[in-house]
Amino acid sequence: MTVTLRSVRPDDLPVFFVHQSDPEAAAMAGFTPRARDAFDAHWSRIIAGPAFVVRTVEVAGAVAGYVSAFPREGRTEIAYWLGRDYWHRGIGRTAVAMFLVQQRERPLFASVIDTNGASQTILEHCGFTVVREEAGDDGVRERTLRLD
Repeated sequence: MTVTLRSVRPDDLPVFFVHQSDPEAAAMAGFTPRARDAFDAHWSRIIAGPAFVVRTVEVAGAVAGYVSAFPREGRTEIAYWLGRDYWHRGIGRTAVAMFLVQQRERPLFASVIDTNGASQTILEHCGFTVVREEAGDDGVRERTLRLD
């Protein structure tokens, strides 16, 4: 299995849209899927924004998802999303580790909800540690992780 990272191309976006529309994946991430217009507007801002770093994750030439770094509340966070067909195969861990070699800014932060243990495991394997845990207004517990 060959995992690679590359710049995002316009033809990746329909795949990303399908991934974020998956109800199981969205629930696991604590994410509300965007309608197509909102999705397109969101990704237009990301691609045009000089403060955003986004890489498409490819597995054997197929678009598996993305890894990104972006400014949030005065710090840099990373996020990633893989299509369900790519879960539980070590691809997330490999892609995040590869991204961290390219994205040298530290500290980096990440957020996961408490029901997304797989994502927390990936981040911890890559050197992140939990620095805060709190419940939001909706009662969902979220962990903030940091990599120095």
